[in-house]
Amino acid sequence: MTNLLVIDDEALILDAIDMAFPDYEVTSCSTAEAGIQAFLDAIPDVVLCDIRLPDMSGMELFEKLHRVDAKVPIILMTGHGTAGTAIEAMQRGAFEYVLKPLDPDTLIPIVEDALETSRMTRVPAVLPIAGVGEEPDDGTSDVLIGHCPAMQEVYRSIGRVARQDVTALILGESGTGKEVVARAIYQYSDRSKARFLAINCAAIPEQLLESELFGHEKGAFTGADHRRVGKFELCNDGTLFLDEIGDMTPLMQTKILRVLQDQAFERVGGTETVRTNARLIAATNRDLEQAIEEKSFRSDLYYRLNVYTIHLPPLRERGNDIRLLANHFLRRFAADLGKNITGIAPAAMELLMRYRWPGNVRELQSVLKHALLVATGPVIAPAFLPDFLHAASSDSKPTDAAANAADFAHLTRERLQAGSNDIHHELVSLAERQIFAEVLMHTDGNLTQASKRLGITRTTLRTRLEALGMSVERSATLEQKPHD
Repeated sequence: MTNLLVIDDEALILDAIDMAFPDYEVTSCSTAEAGIQAFLDAIPDVVLCDIRLPDMSGMELFEKLHRVDAKVPIILMTGHGTAGTAIEAMQRGAFEYVLKPLDPDTLIPIVEDALETSRMTRVPAVLPIAGVGEEPDDGTSDVLIGHCPAMQEVYRSIGRVARQDVTALILGESGTGKEVVARAIYQYSDRSKARFLAINCAAIPEQLLESELFGHEKGAFTGADHRRVGKFELCNDGTLFLDEIGDMTPLMQTKILRVLQDQAFERVGGTETVRTNARLIAATNRDLEQAIEEKSFRSDLYYRLNVYTIHLPPLRERGNDIRLLANHFLRRFAADLGKNITGIAPAAMELLMRYRWPGNVRELQSVLKHALLVATGPVIAPAFLPDFLHAASSDSKPTDAAANAADFAHLTRERLQAGSNDIHHELVSLAERQIFAEVLMHTDGNLTQASKRLGITRTTLRTRLEALGMSVERSATLEQKPHD
């Protein structure tokens, strides 16, 4: 269970935080010494610490905890008049600070961001052991699975670039595991004892993205009621992962280019030059060379990012890796869900192997979770897999032709020869299913963002998803609705 350590001498604050996070294990301490001991007894996922404590200053406590484990995000709580101290602590490595009285609507998202940062920093991204058939699977790490030649080259690339203090660019379709590769580079690097932060450039509007990356000064814009330290400053001597950098606006690309060239920037609304030694790892699912030709991505930024490039293969090109991944996720998710399921029936595995996986590894994870939730008995049978896998298998020829060659003219001729009288509906449904799956994976299941990227209304998107029997879970993974 997620563990929060809260250090504050106000009983009301301790009770309020305990009530705000009912699903977490909250350890409460009213003194700095008690907090240090609790920290040493069991390293927490996140610490919330008051600046003023009866036996030690919050700054001194922060330094002590930071020396024990610099990877644990520490959120400072401060009353008015002590913001300068909080900012100083953040410049030294604190994650964030919040003002009292505490507002749950402000505090909860900050804690959730800190927990995600803690997970990415502390959960290992493990490379396979050379010569070993089965990868380690102790449930405490994210293992890069795969024996195909393309994945072997990925492992070699991580080994080559990890300890070289250069920018790395990871290319691959949505859902192929770019974040796990970035974390592996970080964890095998000489910066592994410092901080790792990640931000999805496509998920944040430009003004907010600029503030997230570079910070802002008090009064820089409406709602900027205090100075904020940005990711580049927080990641000094650490590693910053910019996911979907290909979706950045031209203005933001210019600002990133300047940081890479000068290792310096200004906060939004500020004039002070801030220096950073953060290592940058970037990723995108876009074809950046094509984007350069279309004038939507700067060529000089591309050359700065493209010091070393790692290409992640789509799942459909990884052959027997699908079998390895399916068994790996089955073991992990069965343990998480408390299901006593030990294997996948051969017929079910055949369905998994035939499917084209437009959502790649992320979609495979969703399918396995779905199957585990509905399964009865000790193995995953074909009946427990979503209907769209059966539909793809029952008409494998046109599906393969569309996926392999993207040739709808050829597919049309095949359906004509097969005597179909519903060609328009078949091809439109196939195209829509692939398009919607890819866009929804890209937007993490956010229907508003997906409809905007598709150029249709949210109502139209929802209507078409229902007609196709597709649904979007809260975890942003696609599933097939059961038919009545």
